[in-house]
Amino acid sequence: MTIIPQEKQNDKCQIESISKFAKAFKLGDTLKKCNVSKARGVGVTTVFLGLLSAGFSTKPLNQLLDERDMGGKKDVFYRFMGSTSANWYKFIRQLFAAVLSVLLLMSKPKELLVLILDDTLYKRNRSKKVELLTKIRDHNDGRYYRGFRCLTLGFHDGVTFLPADYRVISSQNQKSRYNEMRSDLDKRTIGYKNRKVSMKSSYELAFDMLDKQTTSACHVLFDSWFSEVVMFKTLRQKGLCGIGMLKAKKGVFCRFKGKTYNLESLYAQVKHLVHFEDDYVSVGVEMLDGTPFSVTFVRSRQNKRDWLAIGTTDMSLSSRQVIALYSRRWNIEVFFKTVKSCLCFAKEFQCRSFDAVVCSIAVVFTRYLILAWLNIGQPKPDSYGQLYFKLFEQMHQFTFDDALNFIISELKTVIVQFDISLDLSVKDFFSHLPACFQPLAAILYCES
Repeated sequence: MTIIPQEKQNDKCQIESISKFAKAFKLGDTLKKCNVSKARGVGVTTVFLGLLSAGFSTKPLNQLLDERDMGGKKDVFYRFMGSTSANWYKFIRQLFAAVLSVLLLMSKPKELLVLILDDTLYKRNRSKKVELLTKIRDHNDGRYYRGFRCLTLGFHDGVTFLPADYRVISSQNQKSRYNEMRSDLDKRTIGYKNRKVSMKSSYELAFDMLDKQTTSACHVLFDSWFSEVVMFKTLRQKGLCGIGMLKAKKGVFCRFKGKTYNLESLYAQVKHLVHFEDDYVSVGVEMLDGTPFSVTFVRSRQNKRDWLAIGTTDMSLSSRQVIALYSRRWNIEVFFKTVKSCLCFAKEFQCRSFDAVVCSIAVVFTRYLILAWLNIGQPKPDSYGQLYFKLFEQMHQFTFDDALNFIISELKTVIVQFDISLDLSVKDFFSHLPACFQPLAAILYCES
C-alpha cells in the first residue's frame, strides 16, 4: 500500500479548491475579456492557475515547476506576467463584482456597505533595474525604501472584506525615480497606459477607481493621509459620503457660528460638551465654501488631553454611527497584513518589468478572493475583543451592591457544601477503623 505524504494531500486540496473557484466564476472567460492572452503554447488559464497555486505552497516557483506538471517552464510564467496587453486592473474589478454578487446572495448584510481606501508599500529594496522604481517612505518607521505604493480600494459589508480595485503608484517627481519606463513601448498598449497612470497623484487615482465602482455602498472610509478638503468635496459631488480621520493643521479649517476655526481651536470651543461617560461629541460646521460638515471629537480615556477628530459629509449620522463606521476601516489593515504574511505579497516574483509588478498584485488579490469565497456562509467565531465586550456589557449591568451580595451568597453555598462533604468523609473514615477505635467516633458529635 502506498503512503501519500501529507504535503501531497494538501497540494491536491489546494488545487481542487482553486479549480472549483475557476469553474464557478469562469476565470478563462474573464481573462479573455481583460485581454490576457498568449500567442502559443500552454493555455492562459493553466498558467494563471499555476501562479495562484504557487502562493499556497512553502516552496519557490522553481522547485514547484520541477516537482509538478504545471504546463511550462519558468520563462512561460514570466513572459505571461510581463505581457503589455493584459488589463489586470479590469480583471480584479470584474472578479470582485462576481464574488460580491455571490456574497450578497448568500448572506444578507445587516450593516451599511462601505468602501475603504488606503495604500501600502510594495517593497523592492534589493532591486536596482526595475521599471519606474522609486523611493518611498514608510510612515511606520520613518525610513525610505525602494519600491512602489499599492493604492487599494476595498469593500466591507460588516463581516467580509473584499479587494475591489487597486493601482500601482510610482512617483510624480522624476528625481525620486531610480529608473524610467521603457522607450520601445507601443503607446496604444495597456502597459504604456498603466505606466502613465502610475505617475499621477493618489487623489486622481482614487477618484478614478471610485468612478468605476458599481456597488451600492455610499460611504468611503479613509485615514488622515486622504482627509483633505478636496477629497470630501469631490466625493460629495459624486454622490458619496466621506468619513475620515482629520489632521490638526494650523490653517483655517471650517466656519462655526460665524467664525473661522482650525481643528484645535474648534475643539477648545466644544470640549466642555464632551460627556463624561461617552467621551465624544459631534458638532455641525461648514467648510469655507459652505459645504455642511460634521466633526466628531473623541477624547482619550487614559489621557483627557488627547483627542481624535473624525469628519464626514453625511449629516444624518449620529456620533455613535460615525465612530462605528470609521472603526471598520481597520479591516483593510488586516487585509494588508494577511496578504503580506500569508499570500506572498511582493515576495515571490522578482521581475524587472512594471507589467509583472501589476500582475503579481492581481495574483495575490485573486488568492484572497478565493479564500473569501470559501469562507462565505461559514460561522464566524467571536474574537477575543468581541468576547471581552460581551462580558463587559453583562458585568456593567450589576451595581457594586448587587455584585457584593452575589459573591457573599456564592461563598455561603460553597461553605455549606464543603461542611457537609467533610462531615461525611470523617464518618466514613471512622467506620473503617478497628473496633477498639470506635469510641473515638463520639468526638464527632461533641460541641465545641
